[in-house]
Amino acid sequence: MSRLDLPCIAFHDSDHRSTVMLSLSEHKRIAAGDTDEVLRNKIVSPTAQGFLLVRDPDTMATFLYNPSSSDKVQLPPLRGVDDDVLMDSHCLLSDKPAAPGCVVLLVEGWDDTFIWYCHPDDDHWEKYEYDIGSHVLPYPDKEEDQIEKNVICSIAACHGKFYFDCSAKEMRVIDFSSPEPVFTAIAIDHTVPADGSHGYDEQLPCRMFLVESNGELYMVRLLFGSPYEGGDDIDRVSVHKMDFLKRRWFYVHDLGGRAFLLSQFYFGASCSASECGLLPNRVYFMFDRNNSLQVFDVKDGTYQLHKLGEAPMKVDKAFWLLPISP
Repeated sequence: MSRLDLPCIAFHDSDHRSTVMLSLSEHKRIAAGDTDEVLRNKIVSPTAQGFLLVRDPDTMATFLYNPSSSDKVQLPPLRGVDDDVLMDSHCLLSDKPAAPGCVVLLVEGWDDTFIWYCHPDDDHWEKYEYDIGSHVLPYPDKEEDQIEKNVICSIAACHGKFYFDCSAKEMRVIDFSSPEPVFTAIAIDHTVPADGSHGYDEQLPCRMFLVESNGELYMVRLLFGSPYEGGDDIDRVSVHKMDFLKRRWFYVHDLGGRAFLLSQFYFGASCSASECGLLPNRVYFMFDRNNSLQVFDVKDGTYQLHKLGEAPMKVDKAFWLLPISP
């Protein structure tokens, strides 16, 4: 049985239903072995726990795939989600698939306000339309205000619950302890003390990701080079850890020797740097639009940019393949 050297970077082309793997250490294409065969002609959505949600677009057969062992966990056929929507969706697990009550959650991407969920031993997926408010689009030339529903973007699983929509004042939660999902909110203490040990400036343009690491919930903010411009120039990182007792976000400059791996569609994961051959206390961000890898040092605030010359020219999604801990 041929297995991958994990972690590695995967590039998915939905038109050709193909996935190309790159070595993280050498930035070169690698043979994917069994994984290449399993993922061929499939639609793939990664999870922060290392499992991949895989669907055959021809038969709708759906399963969780472990790239570390090539084992599969069969799921109900996922019907009702278009391939392009599934590509942009976010998949999460509340626990290991074999754990009692494990929930597989799929959050539809872009402007959709639907989530899908099931347990590994269910015979179907449940579809649920959520409502977390709306906002007015800034179109001053329109006679009437354009209203758009708020959607779930960055989201992470921690201690069996799903946390999302974080701001300086509030964080929202999805709990599946009842038959249907229950949406609640946690008020956040956003006061900033003189030493600046917690709190953050929401006015700075950024990309925000939530990451679960060793049972703790972190918020990673990739900040643009200019506070007045958007674009793709990200030159620094801000990391906060949630203190659930005090209900505050605290700045951190140490990830406990771990590495955070981020990619588009709000994917955020954590792994042991020493066990995975990575640099400790780093944030790795895979930016598929220009095939580059940015590595931020949380302690000294510096970063390195790596161009991935062997990445395919056409990419619909870049994501991480991670080892799964026993």
